Amino acid sequence: MFNIRNKDKLYTNLKSVLKTELIPTEIWQASGHDEFRPAAVLVPLFWQDEEIHIMLTKRSEQLKHHSGQVSFPGGGFDESDITIRQAAIRETKEEIGIDAAYIEVVGYLEDIETNSGFYVTPFVGILKEGFTVDANDDEVAEVFSVPLSFFCDEKNCKKKSAKYQNKTVHYYVYQYNDYTIWGVTAEIIVKLVKKIKINQ
Repeated sequence: MFNIRNKDKLYTNLKSVLKTELIPTEIWQASGHDEFRPAAVLVPLFWQDEEIHIMLTKRSEQLKHHSGQVSFPGGGFDESDITIRQAAIRETKEEIGIDAAYIEVVGYLEDIETNSGFYVTPFVGILKEGFTVDANDDEVAEVFSVPLSFFCDEKNCKKKSAKYQNKTVHYYVYQYNDYTIWGVTAEIIVKLVKKIKINQ
């Protein structure tokens, strides 16, 4: 049974419910969709104040795309990346300064197609004790964290709809203090929470 306030049990059980085929470092994989660019993000989990937290970033207002939005560290697959998993690790280092030595990737969630043309693989990583954050001011305005328990409370998740390119699209929204978490970031969190709850 999952207990979001028991670090060791949660981490162990996460490994049992997440997809793991892309974890070995010698496996190259980036979803092959001609119309979408492969990308990856890292969902960083860490222990703070006696419970598990999820680390998030607020993107710089100076960025061309998704400026000011809450997101996970990550980005598009680069020619220098050996694997799609490495793209998530590299981008995490570039954006918030956490070294790969402090990240244990335990699995990943189903890919998500974005309206901006990316096919995103969300990797879930446990941050080891001793990690430090050094945000890249050009890309990240702020790094913050939210207790996992907040996301596991159904009343904190709202489902909304909007018109996009003459179609009705549905999306999730979490409001945590002054932070509005929505779009792909919220969808990834919803997928993670479902993995946790379905195995309770």
